[in-house]
Amino acid sequence: MKISENTAVLVTGGASGLGLAVVEKFVSLGAKVAVFDMNEEEGLKVASQHGVSFEKVDVSDPKSVADGLSSIRGSIGQESVCVNCAGIGFSQKTVSKGRNHKFELLIKQYV
Repeated sequence: MKISENTAVLVTGGASGLGLAVVEKFVSLGAKVAVFDMNEEEGLKVASQHGVSFEKVDVSDPKSVADGLSSIRGSIGQESVCVNCAGIGFSQKTVSKGRNHKFELLIKQYV
């Protein structure tokens, strides 16, 4: 796929880490980029520094995603590339005192 100024790209989790690196690469190729992230402060900073669109979106919430998509399509058009770098994480024992980890968080994120 040829990436150009006509390519609309959505990067989830684009405010930091791998997502931010993906944003920077697509911006360097001239694409129109939008970022979804839960971290509004960092997302707005990325938007300002790189000239991209930002929406605070919880990718585990279908309504949040739908609202975010409606918003970014007004600025970058229909996305033709989506790179998912969003995720949730927690650190704890798998089983502790007879109780398992928060399995519902994994299901909410990945199913």
